[in-house]
Amino acid sequence: MAGAEILTYQLPDANEAKLFVIKLDVSTTDYAACESLLNAEELSRANRFVHADVRRRFVVCRGHLRRVLGEMSNVEPAQVGFHYERWGKPQLSTRQATVPLGRNLHFNVSHSGEWALIAVAHTPVGVDVEVFNERISYRAIASQILSQREQIEWERLSGADRESATLQLWVCKEALLKAMGLGIAEGLKQVTFPLPIPEPHPFAPAAIDGQLQMHLEDDGSCRSNHWIDASEWRLRMLNIIPDSQAALCTAWSIEKITIE
Repeated sequence: MAGAEILTYQLPDANEAKLFVIKLDVSTTDYAACESLLNAEELSRANRFVHADVRRRFVVCRGHLRRVLGEMSNVEPAQVGFHYERWGKPQLSTRQATVPLGRNLHFNVSHSGEWALIAVAHTPVGVDVEVFNERISYRAIASQILSQREQIEWERLSGADRESATLQLWVCKEALLKAMGLGIAEGLKQVTFPLPIPEPHPFAPAAIDGQLQMHLEDDGSCRSNHWIDASEWRLRMLNIIPDSQAALCTAWSIEKITIE
């Protein structure tokens, strides 16, 4: 993280999402710098990880997140505050939720293996990355995530294409559900995407089951009701990390993606 000292994390424009690609395998010095930014709760959480590599990845990812959000919201990284929504999605604390441009700052994080992605925008955003793992049964995963419509299309694919399609659907669904503020246990089969995935261009979900509405945060203003409208979202496949699939979910109004 030594190089991060000279970087400036600029706020995204209103129609822009910024995506930061983080390598989690860092030097001892950079690890210590990340660790010094964490609060007591985060350090306690890190210490609960049995494996040193898992602890390191968590600490480095969280340290980078604090640097990005701290600079964007004019707060010292160690002083960035978070609160958590019903399904565990972190948000900036109320006093830091409004940034200098007067727009809310949304963010999301995903990590797999030695890589992490941090997405930031002024509208809800979700990101997911999964590094390919030959020990994972993607057929078993398919049985847990495919909607009925996707299952029909998935069965028509060849064996190799099924594996790739399963991983793509996995990251797309997680990115969308995270943008909606839902846990991954809520709605994997209730979201449908077109198969094959229409990359490299942005695409919308084929359908979102209306039953997901009951799981959304509702502050009484019905501001979240449009989130189950598939046309409100845009997914983009990200070909930026080796041997992986990654997807970014944004509001339809996001036209520009900047990768840093």
